[in-house]
Amino acid sequence: MLYEIICEEFKQQRVEFFPNLNTVLGDDVGTNSIGKSTFLMIVDFAFGGKDYVMKSSELQRNVGSHTIKFCFKFNQDKYCFLRNTDDLETVVECDNEYNFVSNLTLTQYCEFLKEQYKINLPDISFRDIVGRFARIYGKENLNEKRPLDIVHNERAGAPINALLKLFGLYDVIAELEASLKQREAELSAFKNAQKFNLVASIGKRKYSANIKELSGLDTEKEGISKDLDSQLLDLDSVKAEELIKLKERLSVAKRKKSRYYSQFILLDENIKGNSPLSSDRYEDLLRFFPNVSLRSIEEVERFHHEIRSVLREELREKKAELSQILSISQNEIDSIELNIKQLIQTPNLSKVILKKYSELQKKSEVLESENAAYLKLGSLKTSRDDTKVRRDQMRKEQLLHLQLVINTKMQEINDYIYSGKKKPPILSFDKNKYNFETIDDTGTGTSYKNMIVYDLSILELTTLPVLIHDSVVLKQIADEAIEKILEKYKTINKQIFISFDKKAAYTKESQKILNETKVLELSPNGGELFGKSWSDK
Repeated sequence: MLYEIICEEFKQQRVEFFPNLNTVLGDDVGTNSIGKSTFLMIVDFAFGGKDYVMKSSELQRNVGSHTIKFCFKFNQDKYCFLRNTDDLETVVECDNEYNFVSNLTLTQYCEFLKEQYKINLPDISFRDIVGRFARIYGKENLNEKRPLDIVHNERAGAPINALLKLFGLYDVIAELEASLKQREAELSAFKNAQKFNLVASIGKRKYSANIKELSGLDTEKEGISKDLDSQLLDLDSVKAEELIKLKERLSVAKRKKSRYYSQFILLDENIKGNSPLSSDRYEDLLRFFPNVSLRSIEEVERFHHEIRSVLREELREKKAELSQILSISQNEIDSIELNIKQLIQTPNLSKVILKKYSELQKKSEVLESENAAYLKLGSLKTSRDDTKVRRDQMRKEQLLHLQLVINTKMQEINDYIYSGKKKPPILSFDKNKYNFETIDDTGTGTSYKNMIVYDLSILELTTLPVLIHDSVVLKQIADEAIEKILEKYKTINKQIFISFDKKAAYTKESQKILNETKVLELSPNGGELFGKSWSDK
């Protein structure tokens, strides 16, 4: 609970609070500008709000920079803090004498309060809970027709989502929301891929035409397979392309081997051809060329013999090198033939037939890819739409449950205030919209009473820790209902802060409650919150 607020600028520098109802009283003539709403803003400031500074320019002009000290009690332990109006994002942690201990960010401070108040709701912040039920003049949540809104024209669905989160009913919706975002992201990514031609994009007519064309291609491929009595149906276009390349490599390898072999034979003959010409061969030569010089021929032959003797060792080395190259060439041929044999069992297939089959298979794969993209897009859309339907259905069910629980509690509280004689307010939901009214009664007083009934219902049904009602809310309500509302405030085991004017105009019981719960009484002519009125000349 909020235990105390201290400010050296106040006329009454320290204000201590009760664990239940706490009343800031004005005078009996309803004097304005004495600080009732300002003090409630300061209470909200202690609960992590900013409007005390953000919406009070006259305060900054007339008071200037100042410090608000405040203390909470949880399980009898005190936790003291202070905030300066010049730094809204820092909360100073203090000891019990308000000496500096450490700095906290405003977010860390609100998380601390959320933990201490045992609010185990992961999807909603402490301020989104408390701020909606701090109804103080100057804030934007005073529209009695729109009690769920925290600001004017709040984003559609946000007030309802906050209420679902406060009741712990949003978790399952959040899971479906996350799933829906994922489905939408996947669909968007796929469409972008189609937009940049990374994935095929076709319509239903093309899809149907592709199915028909694929059937014809399958028939043609089966015909090729039957003609060759092979297993081509087990080949895809990639394998067919690979087979063509292997056969081309095989042809090259065989040509290279043939060339190397020719060189090898020539070398071998050169190495062996080293015996001199015989006299018999000279006789044959002389028979046809009687004038030839045998001596010159013998000299040439001796020269050749001498050259072969010199080059023989070099030729033998070259022959050995070619022998190794031939061996390597044969190994390459054997390896390629083995790869071909492993790829299909018909190594003698014609390259032309393989190319034809490869072209057919490539075309089939393009059409299949287009159709797969068409089906994938349809699947992504269906998945997105199904998730959206599930999300909407779950949201509808949770809202119906929420509607029943709140309306039941509002009827109970309304019956307490009017002894069952008047109709209660009714809250109804329609997707991201809501309606709040009392059937057959749209008067101003009834509307403000409805808002109080709604707030009290939420206070009793949820972990909402505090409630703040300014006099601008209460003064609109008929006198007969005020006493019962004050009694109801007192029965709730949570802190409620109200401001109130003209107590003498109400019943004795009402006056008794107001006096018993008074924590601060303000009046004009020096009795204002800061000891003076800024509106006086």
